Amino acid sequence: MNKRSFLKGASLLALAGILPRTAGAQALKRKPNILIVIADDLDYSLLNFMGGRKGLMPHVEALTARSHRFVNARALVPICQPSREALLSGKLPHRSGATGFNPMNEGTVTLPMILQREGYFAAAIRKIEHMLPQSSFPWDFAIGAATFARASQDRNPLIYEKGVELAIAEAQTQSKPFFLSCNIGDPHRPFYGSPGGLKMDHQNDGPYAIDHPLGPDDLRLPPCLDDLPQVREEVAQYANSAQRSDASLGRVLAALDRSGEADNTIVLFLSDNGLPFPFGKATVYDSGTRCPFLVTWPGMGAPQAFDTLVTHIDIMPTLLDMLGIAAPSDLDGQSLMPLMAGGPFADPAFQVTYVNNLAGGANYPQRAIQDRRYAYLFMPWADGTLAFKAESMRGLSFNAMVEGAKADAKLASRVKLYQYGEVESFYDLVADPGQRVNLIRSRKHAGVIAQMKKTLQAYMQANGDPQFDNFVRVQQGLSPVVMQDAGSGGAVEG
Repeated sequence: MNKRSFLKGASLLALAGILPRTAGAQALKRKPNILIVIADDLDYSLLNFMGGRKGLMPHVEALTARSHRFVNARALVPICQPSREALLSGKLPHRSGATGFNPMNEGTVTLPMILQREGYFAAAIRKIEHMLPQSSFPWDFAIGAATFARASQDRNPLIYEKGVELAIAEAQTQSKPFFLSCNIGDPHRPFYGSPGGLKMDHQNDGPYAIDHPLGPDDLRLPPCLDDLPQVREEVAQYANSAQRSDASLGRVLAALDRSGEADNTIVLFLSDNGLPFPFGKATVYDSGTRCPFLVTWPGMGAPQAFDTLVTHIDIMPTLLDMLGIAAPSDLDGQSLMPLMAGGPFADPAFQVTYVNNLAGGANYPQRAIQDRRYAYLFMPWADGTLAFKAESMRGLSFNAMVEGAKADAKLASRVKLYQYGEVESFYDLVADPGQRVNLIRSRKHAGVIAQMKKTLQAYMQANGDPQFDNFVRVQQGLSPVVMQDAGSGGAVEG
């Protein structure tokens, strides 16, 4: 059973209202173009509209001023490849096959495939290798990793501008509307000004440079991170990488404006996952999954802020609804168009996010179910002996935590939690946004915890979640069983 079917039958949710399929596109004169811009590892906490520093990302702020913004949006899977594959398939990872750094199942229908059948020109810039199999992503135009490697310009804002220019020009030559996925390389590791970053980015020469680099004391730390000098240094590097991603966005939108297509283009801006630091990316902690999500189109009306619980799998059905194209019946997401159009829409009472395996096959299954205040996390891999190893342990921050833990018991406990996890945890995201106090045994919250467990169990059973049996075992007081592929331990995500 897919997510939409479950939502229709769940006692916690009302049926979503359905508007005419043309509602989203009624202000556009012809078949609208679609431009999706995805920043790589951009955390919500850097965005001004989500509480971040004003002026840090001026192009995002300008786009925000004319966009609907979803402040409770989360990546379905907080890892690069499965996140993008979920977004463009509209399916849960175990239903598409995109459980980690692997292709989806052959035959999986995607948004670009459907749009191509409708006469669209489908193009992608970067991350081509993270949208597989090729049969599900038959791009008409693509600039992939090989092109960036030859040019050694992976994070050069000018190459994104040129790529968008070329893609739109080719679509215009063929007299087709376009669907364009533009995947910006920043603010992924190695960060701006770090040794690895300087090597990759030509010592920050020319277009790689930003105008106003920030220092360690210029930013407020995300609540999941500890206030250590090296953590502050790395967060500043990360914020500077985010500034360059903003410059890339500005170049992309400038190319769109010059093309003459801006007045007929739906623009989305988001991130593939959250904070690439400890307790972030590759985990279902809130800092790993929570992402920016903006959408705008000409004539849409006054921009609004929505606190609706949404994930990436809602994007495909939303765009198809806007275009008046029938969505496949087996999608797991639901259209947000009724909400944006001001019609009847019942907010989901919860959202579920996923981690399964990382690069190389390391298996760290995780599920989180959360509403606007509370989050229950299930990590069956956490047996007390298996150590979590992820890309976010590279760099300054985790090493600083490990070093500081030698003389600080609280920090040592924090390091242990990140490395070895807990099978069950429960957090109050309002009182404890950094998710530092596990309330799983709190009598005060017992009723909420029980209801969240009950809902998650029903949801996992309804959609065939492969961790359903482990969840039931844990509720029965038994140990979960998580298998590892031979040789997979120690692999990290990209």
